[in-house]
Amino acid sequence: MKVIYNNEFNEFNGQRTAIAIGSFDGIHRGHQAVINKTKEIAKKNNLEPAVFSFEPHPRQVLSSSHIPGFITSPKQKIKLLTDLNVEYYFCQEFTKSFAKKDFEEFVKNTLHKSLNIGHIIVGEDFSFGRGGNGNIEDLKALGNKYDFSVTPLNIVNNHGEKISSTKIRHLISRGEIDEVKNLLGRYYTMAGEVIHGDARGSKLGFPTANLSLNTDYVLPAKGVYAGYVNYNGNRLRGVANFGHNPTFTVDEYRIEIFIIDLNKNLYGEKLEFSLVKYIRPEKKFDDEASLIKAINQDVLYSKKFLC
Repeated sequence: MKVIYNNEFNEFNGQRTAIAIGSFDGIHRGHQAVINKTKEIAKKNNLEPAVFSFEPHPRQVLSSSHIPGFITSPKQKIKLLTDLNVEYYFCQEFTKSFAKKDFEEFVKNTLHKSLNIGHIIVGEDFSFGRGGNGNIEDLKALGNKYDFSVTPLNIVNNHGEKISSTKIRHLISRGEIDEVKNLLGRYYTMAGEVIHGDARGSKLGFPTANLSLNTDYVLPAKGVYAGYVNYNGNRLRGVANFGHNPTFTVDEYRIEIFIIDLNKNLYGEKLEFSLVKYIRPEKKFDDEASLIKAINQDVLYSKKFLC
């Protein structure tokens, strides 16, 4: 997949495109359905399948007072789109000035003239323009004017409910990891860099990697999770505590990962943690012996569950 940023749009000289347009935070199963439909339409009409999305997420720019956490980082988004076999990813920088842009001008100059669009695929709730006042019928009218077709697509439902990034965020924040995986089609994965902590884990016999996240991810419910650690292309078993470690009254929210299958100093290293199973909530233990016993049980459970 070729990633093309908006400062390079005018240089695009590929054949006509079928483009899925949206924010695509999470690339959940609903998004995947839109993208797969795009590939199907592209193949049928001899077009190149592409995705047009935004960075940063529009809510970061338009709703600065309440910015929701994110399900994927920009790097993860590119990786997921690559895995979906999209030919092009057109990445538009989203700014306040872009948000005020006249949509017909955008369709004419960017989609029609620069990106050689032949077909647009959007979710059925798609809106556009200043304040989101434009709808799919407006987009179809512009298609008649600038020679492209439009396909609105129902978002894939799960048990009769619409799949949405908002719903997935709520599930993550409640620790409902099984349902998150069902809606995403994969484990929820957070990426970051290992930083120095208090070294308490080593003293307890369970050295942990303290993860500093590289994106403002949605934070899961506080507690202990079994999961997989992706380090240098290897998938390792791990147990992670998300929260404030109440036994030691830690002030800041921390992510402390004990990697079952690796004993190595990872300071400064990059890794990912995929949440697989919620084990238990955070708990304040009366003494270190009780805490060590609980951690041993968490590790034993995770070893069996992640076999």
